[in-house]
This record gives sequence, C-alpha cells and structure tokens, in this order.
Amino acid sequence: MSNDEILTVKETAVLLKTTRQQVRKMIANEELPAVKVGREWRVLRAGIMEFFEENL
Repeated sequence: MSNDEILTVKETAVLLKTTRQQVRKMIANEELPAVKVGREWRVLRAGIMEFFEENL
C-alpha cells in the first residue's frame, strides 16, 4: 500500500483500530487531515502516517 492511497472513514478506523465516530472527531479537531468528497470524508494514508509521527 502506498502513502498516496485514499481511505474512507471506515477504512481509516480499521487501520487505526478505533471507531468511525472517533475518526470523525479527529477530522473535526484537525488532528487528522482529510478532505470532504460530497458528503463523505476521505483521508490520505500519508496523513495517517504524519499523525503517528507527530503523536509518538
């Protein structure tokens, strides 16, 4: 899997082993960079890696 892969909220939650609600909170709090496509949020895998680097 490449870092430019685009993930849904559900896929992001599975990857982070958390809930979709928690992922949405992280997006709302600007902890996790995401873009809105229609009514759905999309997260770049690179953004998730960035989150871990900043928070570890």
